[in-house]
Amino acid sequence: MSAGQVAIATASDGEFPAIGAVIEAAFGQADERRIFEDLFADDDLFLSLVARGEEGILGHLAAFRIDVAGPDDRPVAGIAPASVHPHCQRQGIGSALMKEAVARLRTMGLSRVFILGDPDYYGRFGFSVDATAGFSAAFGGPAFQALELTPDGPSFGQLYYPSAFER
Repeated sequence: MSAGQVAIATASDGEFPAIGAVIEAAFGQADERRIFEDLFADDDLFLSLVARGEEGILGHLAAFRIDVAGPDDRPVAGIAPASVHPHCQRQGIGSALMKEAVARLRTMGLSRVFILGDPDYYGRFGFSVDATAGFSAAFGGPAFQALELTPDGPSFGQLYYPSAFER
């Protein structure tokens, strides 16, 4: 199965059990599934995308609200979790989800999106550690990256992640 054989779409509430199963399979534990469920329950999601194939839900990506304390306090986005079922990985499904998420977040008028992940993988989509300069968060290091979607949003400030990440 390749990315060309899947459809990327907005998730429906009825798909949440299948989404949870994909997240848990991809990460090998329930923590990321719980984060997604809490983000949804707390109404902190900007979007929830699925990759659907003949077998059902093959991948999922969630984008959530991050509040910024600074002179420009407009919210920015974070992406987590991003997951593809292990038997479908390395087939372009994750890339298709990421490209669609970035396009939709840009259309929504969000100026920047943050992610914690492999710099080699996310660097392919334009994410970089340099784009986090000026922002403070509970995370740091080379895995904490950002992508500037528009130049007119917050350029610095303290990032406050949703409470789902604290539980």
